[in-house]
Amino acid sequence: MNLPVAILLASTAVSAMQKALDSCAEWTMERRVKGVERPLESSGSVSCEKGKGIVWRVKEPFESSVEMTADSMVFSDEDGVIVKPLSKLPRYADIRRAVDAFAAGNTNAFDGVFKMSVSEFPDGGWKLSLEPEVRAMRRLVTEVEVSGAALPTNAVLTSPSGVSVIRFKEKGSGR
Repeated sequence: MNLPVAILLASTAVSAMQKALDSCAEWTMERRVKGVERPLESSGSVSCEKGKGIVWRVKEPFESSVEMTADSMVFSDEDGVIVKPLSKLPRYADIRRAVDAFAAGNTNAFDGVFKMSVSEFPDGGWKLSLEPEVRAMRRLVTEVEVSGAALPTNAVLTSPSGVSVIRFKEKGSGR
């Protein structure tokens, strides 16, 4: 069953996504880049804490992390740490505000940022599709499909350069 955005408030998908924004998971990713025969594989963890931020850690093949805080993005790898303030990342600022508002219960938080649709299935599963409404964002990602049940288990990110498939496994609270 495909639901209009107005019905998203009671949606299992929305509830699962909001819960995920205050939890932790292990992940594996397979990225297929146009023109490259062999897929790129990586793994790591993601920790989300509502109102504070998201930390995306890569463990394999090389350690690195991206921390998305309320006022900056912090990139860490073997070369050091780079902090980019929100003022230097206008699209990130829009997304960050929308994520925080969505996690706090505002199901209209992504209006003007993403066009959303959700499908729910009789077995309790769901699929949430997001397409950027801002042209500049479409250079990075053209569509995101997230699916799962009680929590997201899979995400497919399509970009002009290829497709990334991410699989999540819950590991506990974000705190």
